[in-house]
Amino acid sequence: MKKIIDYLLLTIGSLITAAGLELILAPNGLVDGGVTAISIMVNSVWGFPIWVVYIALNLPTLLFAANFMGKRFVIRTIYANVVTTIGLMWLAPMAAITSSEVLIVLYGGLLLGVGVGLVVKSGGAVDGTEMIAIWMQRRFHIPISTFLLAVNALILTAAAFVFTLEKAMFSIAVFYIVSKMIDFVLDGFNQGKSVMIISDRPYEVGESLLKELDVQITYLHGQGGYTGDERLIIYCITNRFMYPKLKEVVLTIDPIAVLEASFVTETQGIKKKRVYPDSNSSKN
Repeated sequence: MKKIIDYLLLTIGSLITAAGLELILAPNGLVDGGVTAISIMVNSVWGFPIWVVYIALNLPTLLFAANFMGKRFVIRTIYANVVTTIGLMWLAPMAAITSSEVLIVLYGGLLLGVGVGLVVKSGGAVDGTEMIAIWMQRRFHIPISTFLLAVNALILTAAAFVFTLEKAMFSIAVFYIVSKMIDFVLDGFNQGKSVMIISDRPYEVGESLLKELDVQITYLHGQGGYTGDERLIIYCITNRFMYPKLKEVVLTIDPIAVLEASFVTETQGIKKKRVYPDSNSSKN
């Protein structure tokens, strides 16, 4: 079932990417970055169909990277590239759905970011520059982010000559939105908050969190840096919406408790019902 869902997401993500390219960005002379941007510029200068340039650049890159990317990734990436190519061919004759510069930037970035994010989240890729970046990192120890930044800087500079400086500036905005949407698709849905609580009444706080909020907690053993006293630290993971209530419960019991909260991008695990030890017996 998980594999079916993954391939469904690969299909949806690939088609969304194709729609963002053919129906919004390409007809209006805007690009995002990577192979898709090169495809749009080649189409504008020499008239080659976007799908031809896209698949011609991506497949050799994929074959080159196959040795170190793994069989699962290669198969899913080939599938995503084929679906994206079919989507580009199908949508090519259709007219752009908007000519508003604001809508182009917002919805072009949104569609591409969501599409690419879904593909990456499902174990594939739609852009060959990412695979080259991984190879460069392994072969020459060049950070992936540095390589992608340099490549896309060159591509966006070229866009200023192929189109106009103004459109290149809009393309930078599209590129930014795409990157943020990819991050949101990969991490946003699973974001939670990890919380550490330092209190002089750890058992009372822990019992309230278990009973009132049904939050799983873990007791960590710590030592005061100034006093040297042994103390229990409560650690738990909750979501952004539950955190204000958690904070209220803790500070109601211990107004001078210290809470440290930070975002976590992914949380997984099976929730198990635990029996909370009696605080009195624990102290004895």
